Amino acid sequence: MIEGNINANTTHQNTTNNKIEKNFIKEKDIINNDTIKILIEHNNSFNDESTNYITTFNDIKDKHYNHKDSYSDNKGHYFEGQENIKKSVEIKNCPYKKKMLKIFLRRLVCATIIGIIGICIQCYFIILSDTYYKTGDEPLKDRLHEIFKEIPAFMNTPFVNGSIMFFLAITLLRFGLFCPLLLSITILIRIILMLSFIYCIRSFFIYVTTLPCPIPTCQPLKHKTLVENLYTFYLIITAQVYECTDLVISGHTAFTTLLTFFWFFYERNIYVKTTIFLYSIYIYIIIIISRFHYTVDVLMGYVFGGSVFLFYHYLVDVAARRYALNTSVFPQTYGFSGSFTDRFQVFQYFIRAITYLEALDHRMNFALSYDKEWNCFCSCVPVNKNSLLIKKKNVRNEEYYDFSDHFYHSYAGNGTYNLSTIRNIIKEFKRFFGMNKKN
Repeated sequence: MIEGNINANTTHQNTTNNKIEKNFIKEKDIINNDTIKILIEHNNSFNDESTNYITTFNDIKDKHYNHKDSYSDNKGHYFEGQENIKKSVEIKNCPYKKKMLKIFLRRLVCATIIGIIGICIQCYFIILSDTYYKTGDEPLKDRLHEIFKEIPAFMNTPFVNGSIMFFLAITLLRFGLFCPLLLSITILIRIILMLSFIYCIRSFFIYVTTLPCPIPTCQPLKHKTLVENLYTFYLIITAQVYECTDLVISGHTAFTTLLTFFWFFYERNIYVKTTIFLYSIYIYIIIIISRFHYTVDVLMGYVFGGSVFLFYHYLVDVAARRYALNTSVFPQTYGFSGSFTDRFQVFQYFIRAITYLEALDHRMNFALSYDKEWNCFCSCVPVNKNSLLIKKKNVRNEEYYDFSDHFYHSYAGNGTYNLSTIRNIIKEFKRFFGMNKKN
């Protein structure tokens, strides 16, 4: 009896302790849930000033995040109803790949036409400016020209142009063959568009102020009939004539600067970057010593070429981020309620033009595909392993969304060497000549 009472009392005591412990845990969970709700409401009160959105933080402690998790704000709807974004289809069939490749090639043709127009505009204004020049006008005073009074015999037009063409050749070789195929096409489009913009703006500078040629014996070009001017265009492009007033902003320097910046921003190897930097300095020096330009022309060419590169890529970043968030490059805010970029309407035209000519919308849709075989698009391993937006935590352990590495790789590359383009060229070569093995 005593033993039975003891066991009964022990059982009753354990039951009581379990109830107390469960009630304590339940109260603790209620407190934790209330705390989490307070934190969520507190976070929801913050306004994300960088995008002018009021960001909503959801309690997702019981959810596993992937690219289909919801991303909610008062305007953006990137993750809202992923089925609505049907453009981001999985690229698994060869005909669709070829269709997208044709789109990029067509945009390359459009960019090439724009580039040809820009070159022709520059050539025409060079001819107009030369008509105001008289042979024998005293050159401007230039410190470096005074140091190098004699032009070395080997520093002629073919030598300077050959040095720049060699730079262009290794740049196209690096970013044309050792990058994913679509990125290679995009880089070529960017080079052409930026050069055409530089040539158009530079044409105005050349014409409004005619500077005396650094070589006083230069014979200026003459403005003639349309056919003769077109032939002069050909002579200028092929460097068979010397343009006396092709000054103010050095086109050779701006071109060299663009290529240099491509290596700075698209190449990862620091030793390669250093070599390219030294080679670009060498080109700038021979441009000055050979009397192609005044020193101030070279300095302005560097500043102008670098500014165009940075401005262009800034607009590409803006367009890519807008499309990743809203599947549209149009701003979500207008006027003075938005950022400086949103306020200036001219920027919106540039952004739309760049998006079309680069096929940036198709590129972003590609980035959402889960095709892990077509590595000629992105260098991620495996291909497209991440969404464009991923969830991160800050130092306060608060969750937020940020752009993934794959987002940047999809339109800017990752600076590594990729052999997929060479493999595709070999594959197409074998297919064209019927060398593919039949099953």
